[in-house]
Amino acid sequence: MWVSPYSCTEGRPGRTLLQFKVRGRWAERTWRRRRLDVGSAVTRVRAPGRSCQTKGDLVMEALLEGIQNRGHEGGFLTSCEAELQELMKQIDIMVAHKKSEWEGQTHALETCLDIRERELKALRGQLDMKHKEVGMLRQQLEEHEKVKQEMAMDYKQELKKLHEELGRLKRSYEKLQKKHIRDFRGNAKNHREDRSEIERLTGKIEEFRQKSLDWEKQRLIYQQQVSSLEAQRKALAEQSEIIQAQLVNRKQKLESVELSSQSEIQHLSSKLERANDTICANELEIERLTMRVNDLVGTNMTVMQEQRQKEEKLRESEKLLEILQEEKRELKATLQSQENCTHEERMQKEKLQAKLKPADTQHTLETVRSLEESQAERRYTLQEQGDLGNMLSHLDFTHSSEELLQAEVTRLEGSLESVSATCKQLSQELMEKYEELKKMEVHNNEYRAEIKKLKEQILQAEQSYSSALEGMKMEISQLTRELHQRDITIASTKSSSSDMEKRLKAEIQKAEAKAVEHKT
Repeated sequence: MWVSPYSCTEGRPGRTLLQFKVRGRWAERTWRRRRLDVGSAVTRVRAPGRSCQTKGDLVMEALLEGIQNRGHEGGFLTSCEAELQELMKQIDIMVAHKKSEWEGQTHALETCLDIRERELKALRGQLDMKHKEVGMLRQQLEEHEKVKQEMAMDYKQELKKLHEELGRLKRSYEKLQKKHIRDFRGNAKNHREDRSEIERLTGKIEEFRQKSLDWEKQRLIYQQQVSSLEAQRKALAEQSEIIQAQLVNRKQKLESVELSSQSEIQHLSSKLERANDTICANELEIERLTMRVNDLVGTNMTVMQEQRQKEEKLRESEKLLEILQEEKRELKATLQSQENCTHEERMQKEKLQAKLKPADTQHTLETVRSLEESQAERRYTLQEQGDLGNMLSHLDFTHSSEELLQAEVTRLEGSLESVSATCKQLSQELMEKYEELKKMEVHNNEYRAEIKKLKEQILQAEQSYSSALEGMKMEISQLTRELHQRDITIASTKSSSSDMEKRLKAEIQKAEAKAVEHKT
């Protein structure tokens, strides 16, 4: 961590007002420059969404404005406070930016999940429609099978009737043949006519036999066609069962994918909720730190004001001490001069007493007067010496008060050191919070990667589902074409069988008419 050369880490009792002013101006300039940089960054970051400004942002801005106003009023700000304010502002900007990013990501995820849910619902609807189509096709296939079975039964009944009619014709032919034999024996005249008639009838019978053989061949062909249609029906039933099993498997896969996507969505939503909870906790922690920083800044400002008052008192006491010392020097000089004067007078008095003579009375009186005047002056000097003692006692009192002020200054410097230590601790805590924010950003990137993987899985599932739907559509279209072709073949066989039935009925009617004519 970078520490300013002007940070208040050590107590320096010899600080002067000039140092405080220089530091205050430097801190004010750096504070203004960094506030302009941070303000431009804030306007760039918060321009698209100022509505996301929280209570912590307002508290932080009010705190920074209050600190700036205090710094302008007080005349200086410490570099520790400036660094702390800049760090708090950057963390506030980062938290707001990350919060807006996370809100946008959560909104995008919610919209994406809604879209995926709608797509899943649409795919379910399509799957239900395909199931209905498969059921309808199965029902149509069963109806076609029933129609084919009914047609086969009709063909069998018609063939049975034809066989019965053929047996009846054979019996009538045998009867006619026996009758013709009897008539031939009884009536020789009509032998030739009967013979020609018999030949004609035998030709007819041979023709009927040939037709019956053809009909038998046609019946066998129809039976083969019916068996082939039955085999095709079984194959189609197996294919429909396989398709149904594939549909069930695909439905199970879709349900499993849906369940996994729902669980993944729930997991991501829980992660988002946890991230939001951590963001709220970080915001509360930042608000708590801002309140603590505000309290520390307030206490720091009060301590600084007290320190400034004590420094002003100290400067006043120093000025008073200098004045008193000057007066003391002057008084000492005057006292020394007076002592010198008294010493000279004493010496003169001794000289005068030694030289004094009884005859010189007039001169003695004059010297006595001068001595009395000198004694009065001495008394005056003694009084001045008493005043000087009082002044010396006052000087001692000022010295003691100066020592007390110096102790108070050292105590205030110690408190400033403790405040700087708390500021460092707070800055360290803020750096830890910054590291936590970085970790949260790493987790957010991991969440993005997981969301990307989930999107890829959903796209793969959609592609597989679309390919399965295309395959089902192709199979269903192929089945419909085969059913249509079989319907066409059944209709053609039905028309051909109806034509043959009509021809057979016509031939039978002709044969019956011939038999009736022959009987008559």
